Amino acid sequence: LGSPPRRDLSTAAMLQALAATAAEFPAGALDIEYTISCDLPRAKVSALIGKSGDHIKAVRRLTNTQVHFDEIGGQRSETQTMNIRGGLISGYRAHALMMRRYHEDELDQQERAARPDVRQMQEQLADLQKQLEAARGGGGGGGGKASGKGKGRR
Repeated sequence: LGSPPRRDLSTAAMLQALAATAAEFPAGALDIEYTISCDLPRAKVSALIGKSGDHIKAVRRLTNTQVHFDEIGGQRSETQTMNIRGGLISGYRAHALMMRRYHEDELDQQERAARPDVRQMQEQLADLQKQLEAARGGGGGGGGKASGKGKGRR
């Protein structure tokens, strides 16, 4: 196994190390079917599958792997298990593609949460305007003092 991996290796160096390790496998060993499993939050599964299954289908096609999700402990569980089956390198590529999608979805959610809710702000503004009118004594009936003219006045 050699020396323990250094934590300061760049991504490029880590990929080169992975390629070197793969090159050392016995002939045919990388093509044996392996299964990689990963437990994920149930709330993320639909993003990983994609609209109409587009993302998971693309990953399957690109990597020639089988990717599916299994229930853990029924519908009440907060996690599901993603299983990827295929050749070793293909399986890890499929896993990387799925995890990229996972993190892209995380960023999208953070950006959406950071965006102001315009409708909510408009409702708050309207409420504040009503409060301001009431504080000015307008009572909402046109606001301001009576002009002295009107019904019963001459």
